[in-house]
Amino acid sequence: MKRIFLSIALLLSIGAYAQAQSGFGIRGGLNLAQEFSRTDDMTAITKIAPHYHLTAYYDAQIKPTFSIQPGLSLERKGGAYEEDGRKYTDKFLYLQLPVNFLGRIPTRKGDFFIGGGFYLAYGISAKLSSGGVSVDLEMGELENQIKPFDAGLGTLAGFRLNNGLVFHLASAAGFVNMSNQSQSKFFNRTSSIGIGYEFNKR
Repeated sequence: MKRIFLSIALLLSIGAYAQAQSGFGIRGGLNLAQEFSRTDDMTAITKIAPHYHLTAYYDAQIKPTFSIQPGLSLERKGGAYEEDGRKYTDKFLYLQLPVNFLGRIPTRKGDFFIGGGFYLAYGISAKLSSGGVSVDLEMGELENQIKPFDAGLGTLAGFRLNNGLVFHLASAAGFVNMSNQSQSKFFNRTSSIGIGYEFNKR
């Protein structure tokens, strides 16, 4: 873990040597969240639960066709499912640190970008909602708790206009088991769409 954070610090320092087009941005939008589960060799995925994401990031543009983009996000994840005829929704809130490596295709009106990277996340809160009532779930390492740490891989694509407006699509797949129970495994899955703005106009 220490090596990962040192690597991120190195990526941030690269921005000092990046071109003048580098700058800060914000983006937010809709998370279509699900949970992938595996229990006794059986797999399943929950229904989509609409949640949100909000990210502040630094786009270190190494050259016109490539940039490195570390950020800090609030990410709501979870999933929707039914048990005994009753509907439930998991709502997990994470403080997330994504790092993306983006290829860019410049155009007259802006540039297309596509790429991906990894993320580290720490759970801030967890809730279970049903019938308009929410209960808090505990995060920790005990059997009846949810693991607070998450990490995974993601993709990011979109278009950035010359005036700084950014449209994006993203996906992320967690590879850390959220469950502390030996017979069950749960993993976060999200697909996202949103809009943002970069303060350095091109």
